[in-house]
Amino acid sequence: MEKRSQLKVAMNYGAMYGLCAAALYLIFYFAGADVQSKSPQFIGYLFLIIFLYMGIKSYRDQDLDGYISYGKSLGTGVLIGLFGGIITGFSTVLMFTVIDPALAGKILEKVQEQMMEKGTMSEDQVNMAMNMTRKFMSPIFLFLFSIAGSAFMAFLFSLIVSIFTRKEPSPFQS
Repeated sequence: MEKRSQLKVAMNYGAMYGLCAAALYLIFYFAGADVQSKSPQFIGYLFLIIFLYMGIKSYRDQDLDGYISYGKSLGTGVLIGLFGGIITGFSTVLMFTVIDPALAGKILEKVQEQMMEKGTMSEDQVNMAMNMTRKFMSPIFLFLFSIAGSAFMAFLFSLIVSIFTRKEPSPFQS
């Protein structure tokens, strides 16, 4: 059996994670749920943790003879998140530009309402914050933030997952 590279494993599991996360987002969107709520986010994180564990364990058991260092496990997890982020980034851009171009405006309105309700900012400060937020709602920023956010969350979760997936050979097994 041919050994797979770390990159190939990460691409496969990252693609599976990215497709599941994109499908989850679309299901919530078309079901009429608030896609900005915490539920889709927590379920997406659960998917990420599951695919990190499955990908790292698969790489360890099938390609590294059952052993993987903490660092290699962590690196594999970050790569899985990176490749998953590329797919979720693409689906996010597709969502905001093709499926529902008015979604960005709806989100911005909701954010502005929340800022005004808090009452901690003046109207000028809210307007300035909203202008800055609009700049970051461009497709390229959405794509890049999705990739960076997914890789960062994969890093955080991989710090924990790697504790359970690492397995080093005994020094007496030489």
